[in-house]
Amino acid sequence: MTDNYYVPNATNKINEMSKMKFVKLSDKELKEIATFYQGVMATAYEGLFYREGRVIGDGILEMIPRDSDILEKAAKLIKARGWVDEVSFEEDKAIVKGSIEVNEESAAHTCHRLCGIIASVYEKAEGSIVDVKETRCESLGDDHCEFDVDKRGF
Repeated sequence: MTDNYYVPNATNKINEMSKMKFVKLSDKELKEIATFYQGVMATAYEGLFYREGRVIGDGILEMIPRDSDILEKAAKLIKARGWVDEVSFEEDKAIVKGSIEVNEESAAHTCHRLCGIIASVYEKAEGSIVDVKETRCESLGDDHCEFDVDKRGF
């Protein structure tokens, strides 16, 4: 089965994309990795996963042409890459359903990578530095995950 990713029309980007390799991890594998890092690093793993998300978000943004609606295209790519079932970007928050990082056994917010991805997307779309904080999480029994976005400017 081939995943349908948005690929810009520029020839050089298509050539770059054809050389990229993508890795698929299951939600179970991601949870086991998180549990391992929690055991080794306590809460410091949250920052590590956030930073991983920033790197992933930057990669997603590289696939979006400059003249596009960044939030719309990023939402499609985040979904296509399997991070979420649904995502919508609003002015000061992102709403997510079906994050792959959800862990019903957790007693805390768990979507740290997604938080980093969302921060990268908003910074590119808004042209300013943002702080992103997960305020609702399916891991805690909420019906969706919600990320508040605070624009700090430069």
